[in-house]
Amino acid sequence: MDVTIWATLDEQAPVPRGDLVVLWFRTAIDFLFSGEAKETADSYAVVTESFSGGRETRLRDVRQNWPTLADALRPHPFHASVGFHEPSVDEEEWVDDFGRVGSSHKGRGGSHTELSAAVRAGDRIGDPEFCARLVDFLAAALDGADPAFARVDHLNFHDTPDLEAALRRGHRKYLRECRSHLRGYSWVTGVPSELAARLGGASRLAVSGAFHAVRELRGGGLLLQATETLAGYDDRAMREVFRALAPVLPPGIPEHDPARENLRVVFEDASGV
Repeated sequence: MDVTIWATLDEQAPVPRGDLVVLWFRTAIDFLFSGEAKETADSYAVVTESFSGGRETRLRDVRQNWPTLADALRPHPFHASVGFHEPSVDEEEWVDDFGRVGSSHKGRGGSHTELSAAVRAGDRIGDPEFCARLVDFLAAALDGADPAFARVDHLNFHDTPDLEAALRRGHRKYLRECRSHLRGYSWVTGVPSELAARLGGASRLAVSGAFHAVRELRGGGLLLQATETLAGYDDRAMREVFRALAPVLPPGIPEHDPARENLRVVFEDASGV
């Protein structure tokens, strides 16, 4: 898997977070893992009810058993994961996942929910149709939410944005401040409604020249797509996004992080732009 999609929900979600988790998984199955490809023909799910354990749900063939999975997701469980892979003749043989969908509690007492999806894209990162489908998925999955943050990355498998790693920002701090400072920026960046307003809204960002597309979410917030394809998100495009979003980015000069080989950030203090 080389393309990762992340979204953060918080306690300001306009509808119950459990319903948004169900929507995320259902939309991912429909958009990214329709079942037509051999690589995603088989699937499994694991849902853990609480931090201390509680009830655990395990399923095979999530499409066939969707009602059971949806019932397990709706109470907003501590952790949930669905994997898609090729069929295996031997049930005991491990087959690498072709794609994955997940959700987990973050922050003190589960104040935030981290949603994720990962796919194996390969050369398709240069295909406008495939890339448009990634954005369509994110827009559909988050349409009823006002996400605190969202991003689509290539070859970044960390559950925190590169900017947070480069600024050495603590886990609780970035969650607590996610509606006053944007957590980062990527090929696609999800901006909560409060920060979108500070940036002048969709119309102002659309004419900034930094984005290929600007989408408004029905529940609040924006999705900002930097270039038509993931492959086209080069350093020049990244700098344009950085400059457009600088007024809401956290202050500080990013530094290289030895735990991450290729940080996709501009090594400048956003407060000085």
